[in-house]
Amino acid sequence: MRPQSLKEAVERILLTGEEERIAIAEFLDTFYLHHGRTTEQQAMINAPPPVSCKQPLDAYVGAIGEHLARRWGLIIPCWVEDKCRFLDTPMFADDLQLMKPILLRDSPIAFRRRLIFTEAEPLRRGRFPDEQHRK
Repeated sequence: MRPQSLKEAVERILLTGEEERIAIAEFLDTFYLHHGRTTEQQAMINAPPPVSCKQPLDAYVGAIGEHLARRWGLIIPCWVEDKCRFLDTPMFADDLQLMKPILLRDSPIAFRRRLIFTEAEPLRRGRFPDEQHRK
């Protein structure tokens, strides 16, 4: 069963050792399946995920919560502003030197604020709503 909240996805990572990429991808699939149901989507990001004390995971989780709220017109949860949800040194999704200017330009604000530099749609999945279904 897929995680029903970002909090549950992080709990799976910390408590059961589930791979980060799998737990988060499955959460995103659940989130996107609820596209258009803002009350349900809001509930999926409201509860603060546990802090792992591992970076970049804690910052990445903060970026996910903020980005999903911004991208789908939800209320940004307060927990995303916790100091532990930010990096002290920049992290690039791809270590290719030639990609850095593109990643600096394209990274969504929720990721850029945390010094995480990535592509323009870092949370894209197969279930990602297409253009006509986005707000």
